[in-house]
Amino acid sequence: MAKLLNAIWYDRTIRAQFMIAIGVINVIALLIVGVIFVANANKATRVEMDASVELAKNFVRVAIQSLSPNTRPEDISKNVDQLSSRLRIGNLRHVRIYMADATGALVQLSPVPNATRDPALPPPAPRWFEALVAPDVAPSTVSVVHSAKTAGSIVMVEMPVLDGPRTWDLGTVVIAGEPSDEVAEVWADLTALAPVVGLINILVLATLYLVLGRLLDPMANVAKGLSRLEDGDYGTRLTPPRVMELGAIASSFNRLAATLGRTRSENGRLYSQLVTVQEEERREIANELHDEASPCLFGIMANTMSAQRLIEHRTDESTAELGEHLAEILKITDRLKHMNRVMLKKLRPVAVDHVALSELARELVGELQNRYPDVDITPSLRTRGERYGELVDLTIYRCIQEGVTNAIRHGNARAIRVDLFDKRPKRGARLLHLLIQDDGKGVSPGTSLGFGLTAMRERVQALSGTWRIENVSSKGTLLKIVIPVTAALAKTKAAAPRILDDTEVT
Repeated sequence: MAKLLNAIWYDRTIRAQFMIAIGVINVIALLIVGVIFVANANKATRVEMDASVELAKNFVRVAIQSLSPNTRPEDISKNVDQLSSRLRIGNLRHVRIYMADATGALVQLSPVPNATRDPALPPPAPRWFEALVAPDVAPSTVSVVHSAKTAGSIVMVEMPVLDGPRTWDLGTVVIAGEPSDEVAEVWADLTALAPVVGLINILVLATLYLVLGRLLDPMANVAKGLSRLEDGDYGTRLTPPRVMELGAIASSFNRLAATLGRTRSENGRLYSQLVTVQEEERREIANELHDEASPCLFGIMANTMSAQRLIEHRTDESTAELGEHLAEILKITDRLKHMNRVMLKKLRPVAVDHVALSELARELVGELQNRYPDVDITPSLRTRGERYGELVDLTIYRCIQEGVTNAIRHGNARAIRVDLFDKRPKRGARLLHLLIQDDGKGVSPGTSLGFGLTAMRERVQALSGTWRIENVSSKGTLLKIVIPVTAALAKTKAAAPRILDDTEVT
């Protein structure tokens, strides 16, 4: 029941719900009008039948009284034939007159059977409609009596007389109401009005549909605008409609979008400064590690090796023990050198200022492949050997690093494709695209983003880019990153002076 209700009502648009409600009300109103119409038609037909039957009785009475009284039995048949001829009317409506023949069977006198139908009369109504409208009218049976007591007079008796000084009956006349003629008139009126009513209903519903569309289209625009805001398009604006309430909603939406745009711009600027400061700090730490720690480690190894050479010709027990300690120092120093190299790469890729983005990405993919040999990582790097600025290159570098690592650790991926290309549309900004697709288990609905993905998104949005992660139809996830190169370079240049000022103040 709930599914049916959802399909009929809740899953529909507001316009469809309005039209369904109006249609249901219209159908109910038509049913009520139809019931009232049938009841009134039945009542009117009954009144018409009663009047017609009474008029037919008067007609039969006059016809009987016009007969010549004759008491001879041999002239009875003449009176019967004379009465039958006078009761025959070609196009009698609303009533039927019958007379019993010699066998007692009723013979229709009026209207004359097989008489030519008046073309001006409406066609007969369908049987189902006649069954609805036609009332039950009992026929009237009268006897034409030739009474001897009245000196040969002929009278009409509505109820047969079972006793009395009667000599014989001339015949029996049955007057029955015929509602088909009146029902045909009602049906003719109904069929004439039905197209008009239907056309009016269609025009009303069409007008309501158009009016509701005009009224509700701004609401659809609000929904589209909210969807764009959700996607990060804070430049979306709505044209305020002329409807007062909807105009207020559109104005509020525009103010909200402007406020969110300013907030996002400020957050982006601050995050861009934060990333720049972070990269500067990483660069300084990397330089210090490279310039200070590396020579120190090299000095430790050189002195340790010199000490080993000084004692290598001695054979006493203390000298052997000292040699073991020196060897252990060399192992620890070598481990520190390896850790120093790894930390330098994590802090800042050495080649970021010297090679193109595609080469930097290829080197990173190679390192990740060596680190995860069981995973097939396929690069497709088509950026024409260009550099896009330190901040853009580092952002793409970090996104590849985090995207691939996240797919392996959390998605259990076994095949990953990294696609990096530069698209130059005929119109619009130059765009840098990064697509990372894996064959892992995908992202469950409602899963919150981890710190790494959140930081990745903030990095991209700080450069006016778009970031989206979604499940693919077959298997796994697809990470889409698009960075407008021109806008990103402009933000990088705008953020640099602010960073210097903040550093100097600090």
